[in-house]
Amino acid sequence: MTAPVLTRDDGPAVHVTIDRPEARNALSPAVLAGLRDALDHAEEAGAGIVVLRGTGGTLSAGADLHHVRRMLADGARDELGAYLVDIGAVCDRLESGPWVSVAVVEGYALAGGCELLLACDLSVVTEDALVGDRHLEHGLLPGAGGSVRLPRALPAPLARRLLYTGEMIDGATAGAWGLVSHTAAPGGSEEVLAALVARLARHGPDALARMKQRYRAAAPAADPGLLAAERAALLEHLTTSRTVTDGLAAFARRTRNPQEAP
Repeated sequence: MTAPVLTRDDGPAVHVTIDRPEARNALSPAVLAGLRDALDHAEEAGAGIVVLRGTGGTLSAGADLHHVRRMLADGARDELGAYLVDIGAVCDRLESGPWVSVAVVEGYALAGGCELLLACDLSVVTEDALVGDRHLEHGLLPGAGGSVRLPRALPAPLARRLLYTGEMIDGATAGAWGLVSHTAAPGGSEEVLAALVARLARHGPDALARMKQRYRAAAPAADPGLLAAERAALLEHLTTSRTVTDGLAAFARRTRNPQEAP
């Protein structure tokens, strides 16, 4: 079986690609295990830069909702809770690791994909890409930091807009709002990414890591207590709300047409 996460070393950078395009790079348990291994490798290699992307340009559609439906149908609350913790742990690691993490988005970064984007230090997003917290579209709530990191990344009215409406914004808008650090013309992400990585690579990985430490000291990362409370709220919602059942059923119908937007 082909590994769902590809890892490539390129000088001071480790490139990590979620390779599950048939599911819009959804975060299955195998994908999460692959991401953990890739980040372990980056740390062991002393990489100064981690570039995260998804095959086909979509970073990720977020949690594997087929997997979530199965666990709910089986009444596997403990398994579901562990799965949510695993997704959050990958986001936390991207945020706290001793590297500068860079997300690349040419298609979609929605729900859990948006949470991955928020956890990265920098981002390269094409102007026609689509970004958003889409949890409410499926009757869900954030569980990997969306409700904690979005209010830290955006002015309150804009954070509320994305969280409450479930709408998607394009990369040009995300850049204008300051939600992403770098934008690129459609088809131009590789050129912008290469320039960014080259500039970061001018600095030693130990200096980069220490600069990141100084930044995190001045602008602390998401509160672990708030992240845990968010996961607990999602688990409670998943196991008690009828909205979840209706939303996941609608999701299942939608995925029968792979051309339909998430």
